[in-house]
Amino acid sequence: MGQNLSNPALFNDPTFAPTLAPFDRYSDMVLAVAWAGSFYAVGMIYCAVNLLARWSGKHGERGVNFFSILAAFILSVGWPLILIYLARTNDQR
Repeated sequence: MGQNLSNPALFNDPTFAPTLAPFDRYSDMVLAVAWAGSFYAVGMIYCAVNLLARWSGKHGERGVNFFSILAAFILSVGWPLILIYLARTNDQR
C-alpha cells in the first residue's frame, strides 16, 4: 500500500488529469452558487442603502417610508446597473 506515491511516472502520464468525483462536483457547484448568491445579496443591500440615502436628500430632509424602502429593494435587483448610475450621477456630499 502506498508504493506508487513517489513514482513520478504516474504524474507524467498525458492521460492523467485531476478529476472530481460526482458528489464532489455537485458540492462544488452548490458552494459556487452559494458564494455568487451571497455576493449578489451584498450588492443588493449596498445599492438599496445608497438609493435610500440619495432619495432622502443631503441632510435627510425628505422622509423615507415603507414604500420607498420596498422600491429601493425592488430596484436593487439590478444592482450592477444601479452602481453605474450612481457612479455617473455622483453628487458631492
